[in-house]
Amino acid sequence: MIFSSPVFLFAFCPVFFIVLFCIPRTAVWAKNVWIIIGSLLFYAWGAGTFIVVVLGTLVLDYFFGRVIAQKGKYCKLFVTADVAMNLGILLYFKYFNFFLENLNAVFSRMGIEAVSFASVALPLGVSFVVFQKMTYCLDIARGNSKPAEHYFYLVEYLLLFPQIVAGPIVKYSEIATQIKERLVGKEDFLYGFRRFSLGLFKKVWIADVVAQTADTVFLAQATQLVPIDYAWLGALAYSFQIFFDFSAYSDMAIGMLAIMGFHIGENFNQPYTAFSVTDFWKRWHISMTSWFREYLYIPLGGNRKGKVRTYLNLWIVFLLSGFWHGAAWNFIFWGAYHGLLLCIERGGLLKRLERVPAGIRVAGTFFLAMIGWIFFRVDTIGQGFSYVANLFNPASYTTHLASQYILTIDPREWFIFALAAVICFLPAWKKAYAWMEAKARSFPALCRAGTLLLFFLSAMKVITGAISPFIYFWF
Repeated sequence: MIFSSPVFLFAFCPVFFIVLFCIPRTAVWAKNVWIIIGSLLFYAWGAGTFIVVVLGTLVLDYFFGRVIAQKGKYCKLFVTADVAMNLGILLYFKYFNFFLENLNAVFSRMGIEAVSFASVALPLGVSFVVFQKMTYCLDIARGNSKPAEHYFYLVEYLLLFPQIVAGPIVKYSEIATQIKERLVGKEDFLYGFRRFSLGLFKKVWIADVVAQTADTVFLAQATQLVPIDYAWLGALAYSFQIFFDFSAYSDMAIGMLAIMGFHIGENFNQPYTAFSVTDFWKRWHISMTSWFREYLYIPLGGNRKGKVRTYLNLWIVFLLSGFWHGAAWNFIFWGAYHGLLLCIERGGLLKRLERVPAGIRVAGTFFLAMIGWIFFRVDTIGQGFSYVANLFNPASYTTHLASQYILTIDPREWFIFALAAVICFLPAWKKAYAWMEAKARSFPALCRAGTLLLFFLSAMKVITGAISPFIYFWF
């Protein structure tokens, strides 16, 4: 069920929240039961029978967590068993096809008969589900979290429908108290609805609009040499698309959780205004970056074992981060690419960049991120290099083809591109948004009217336009 689909906006969402608000504010247990029912329905809608795997293994997570909390001599054994179980889920459901296909490719070159296998369907949001399941027992083992008092607390934590599919990744300790005790006030509802409406607007009016340009260009590039300006336009469009698509999902998730009484951290902080790639990864998909730093980079040794080991740890973390995003070589390359950039910056480039004007640093960082997004978007590494080559190949310019495509872009689409650029690149945008949030209490009627207008415009777009899934739904 997609947040920007009619069935979610006009059926599931109204019914879920109307029933939720009919339950007395103090009856938190009843609200929790309804949230679990709604979340089960939501996830089963998209994940099908995989929900049985999630609920079954969650019983083991719950049991392992209680044993681990006792700090007995078998504590490490149960931690290892829990990590192995969850990684096994991820490896089977997400990477089984990838490994067998590549193994058969090797066998083919060697003249060995291929291994026949039935493809495994990729469950919705499996990467996010597994990461949250793993953090539960790992945090208990580290003493950073207490085990859930009830199994259903753990079910609610994992299956909260606003964030189960594409994050933000949340630790149990961050919402354990909120599961047991929370009150939703008028301000929570109004803030949540504002945030949800903003996210919906970003999705259907910006991400989905620029996606049309990105899809057209990348589809053409896969079969022919596209003009240089055509290539730049497509790369820029996809860079805007992936930011507004993913940040829109986070906005909508944070908004719905606030309406339900849960408050979690931000997932984006104007990443395209970053001054370096290092700074970019402090601003982009913050919950994922934090997860890899805390549960992989630091356990590998972090920066405590010398420069060479530090660079190797960084590179390994981002290599695996790329593989986490998708079971394909282009994602692995994307992760390795960012890992290499981070190693170069840590090797001394960051200090030298401090002498470079801020605008140039921001532009350079965005350019490097955009090159990375090209490999993220294409199907093969070869297609990625071909696309990047076109960015610097004036000979590929064909006036007729380029002008013909550009002239098909509606003036309103150019306005959307301009709006996307303003939101992405102006540092003042964040201050402006904070100012508007601060003024929401001073001018409540105006704020509510603006929120309703955003929601109405977005809802009309949903009704009249095609449904486009979020990019991260299948990661």
